[in-house]
Amino acid sequence: MTREEALTALGLDGDATQDEITAAYRELAQMLHPDKYGTSKRLRERAEQQMRVINEARYTLLRGRAARRPASTSAVATAQDIYIEATIRARAAETARLAVVASLRTMKERRQGRITMLVISLVVALVSSRLRGTVGALAFSISSMLVVWGGVDVVMFGNQIRVLKQRSLELLRTRDRAREIAQQAQEL
Repeated sequence: MTREEALTALGLDGDATQDEITAAYRELAQMLHPDKYGTSKRLRERAEQQMRVINEARYTLLRGRAARRPASTSAVATAQDIYIEATIRARAAETARLAVVASLRTMKERRQGRITMLVISLVVALVSSRLRGTVGALAFSISSMLVVWGGVDVVMFGNQIRVLKQRSLELLRTRDRAREIAQQAQEL
């Protein structure tokens, strides 16, 4: 992974500091963590894949640097610190949302393909139910099986799409709240 790809994966600009890289990684890891997707195996696998990408991006950007910066001497956050943290959180939320939206598009395309298969199988089942003999029985049994399989897949994809839409809306709200906090901090 190149530095530019890593910066894009974490939603950062080219002049990102070590603190910004660490904060962006932390925010994305919290937002894209596989545990956020419950029992859906397919969505968890996608989240794990996204986590591998942001882990690699973090490693690429922090390679050769100290793993952590010394703790700040002051425990009180300044308005500038709050602004920076909120801005990083907003960028991370938007990056995570875009990853979820890409998964959502893929799921919708797959569901549409299954719907097409379902309709074609249903037509073949109806036509083959009128045919007599071994060929008709075989065509009917195969197409019936495809109708059932397609129906189950359409329902499963529908559930995954619903989960991804909810997650996208959560990330959108997180991004908007972080932007509001950043704006308020900037006004201070």
